Amino acid sequence: MASSPGLTAASMLLLFGTLALANQVVFSHGVHGSDHLGPSVPHRWFSEFDARANGDDGKAPEGMELIPLAVQGENGDRVNLAIFADGYEKDKFLADIKTLTDDIVGESGAMAHVADLVNVYGVWVESEKSGLGHDGPLPGSPFGLYREGATLRAVMPGYPKRARAACQQWSKDKDACDQAVILGNDELYGGLGGEFTITTSSKANGVVVARHELGHSLIEVGEEYDGGYVYSGDNSDLVENVGKIKWADHLSEPNPVIQDAHVAIQNYAWHNLNTSWSGTPSSANNKSCSDAYDNSMLRLSLSSIAQPDHINVTLNGENIDLAPGFLPEMKDSLDRRWVEIFLTEPLPVGNSSLQISLTQKGREAKEGKGGKMVTSVEIIEYGRSFVKQEGFVGAFPTVWENGNITLRPTNEECIMRKVNYPSFCSVCKDSLRKHLLGRIEKKKGGKK
Repeated sequence: MASSPGLTAASMLLLFGTLALANQVVFSHGVHGSDHLGPSVPHRWFSEFDARANGDDGKAPEGMELIPLAVQGENGDRVNLAIFADGYEKDKFLADIKTLTDDIVGESGAMAHVADLVNVYGVWVESEKSGLGHDGPLPGSPFGLYREGATLRAVMPGYPKRARAACQQWSKDKDACDQAVILGNDELYGGLGGEFTITTSSKANGVVVARHELGHSLIEVGEEYDGGYVYSGDNSDLVENVGKIKWADHLSEPNPVIQDAHVAIQNYAWHNLNTSWSGTPSSANNKSCSDAYDNSMLRLSLSSIAQPDHINVTLNGENIDLAPGFLPEMKDSLDRRWVEIFLTEPLPVGNSSLQISLTQKGREAKEGKGGKMVTSVEIIEYGRSFVKQEGFVGAFPTVWENGNITLRPTNEECIMRKVNYPSFCSVCKDSLRKHLLGRIEKKKGGKK
């Protein structure tokens, strides 16, 4: 493939230094550990839950049972993932952890390429009741998982010290818990990243949360999606380093140029559509070149919107057909979903009007636990030379919440960029192997 023209580091800084700050971006600011309104679940330091964990005795639950799921070798020679039950009946837990394990280290799983370095165990822990708590733990649940409020987002640990003790017990007794995952018995999206990974049994999204958050836990990588604040590690580099980029060994072409893209709007809205939502995309097109960015992508995240005709999205008064973005595997689902629609006409110069509301069918339709919400809105404009070739590794711009720019390896083809993508990019894959080997070496007493 011939080298494609793009942006130099200097022109990138000139362009985005003014335009990125004008993007309509709404986030909560703060350090890693704050309740960041990003596309995935929040990241929290679990120690912050310790002081408010009423009823947390800090002891490992009694009667835990270790269940081998995917054991490739001796625990001392592997990184061992332990998936703990919360709010489960045993038969359902066994079925759900098998599915989760297959999606992570199975033949086509996100971590299949490092399955030789990983063992996976389930840990059965009995609960008195089935499900998740709401605004507090269910009585008799071992780790006290619960949702805060109605949104399909964070699932909190009511008893973090108990969870920590449970992992430490299996680590001490069997060397079987290097990284803990707590699985909540709930059919809808939710979880938490941090010391442990918390996810749910959602068929559509349980593994989505687990894969992305395990990426952070097991690899030294930051986010790749726009609008965050943790951009560091092996999958991120500075604009001025484009000529000596970290992933030079993975490049599809030598001498990469910065791909020409512009975030016209990004809003982590978490807006209940009992009332309509509106935003103002700002195009990078200008009067001297009104179609330099001649196509774009609209990406929405929605919850409790089961059908495309339940929601009306208009751009400058024109309806956008969402049907191509409603995937058949989520037919009639009230779970959280991502919808991507490519727009083949350039955005007009200046500001546009984007409106989102429920249709009459949508207002009359059944409402799920999360309410009928638009959770995020994004439009990305692409320059004429932008490379969308799947698997292409180059230098793609990522816009921070404060308007800064860093570079990532691929367009959309990585779990760390697009949380519902099924695999890591080649850069993250290599980094995962490197860091797993490092953890194993450290366990065995060698250098990290």
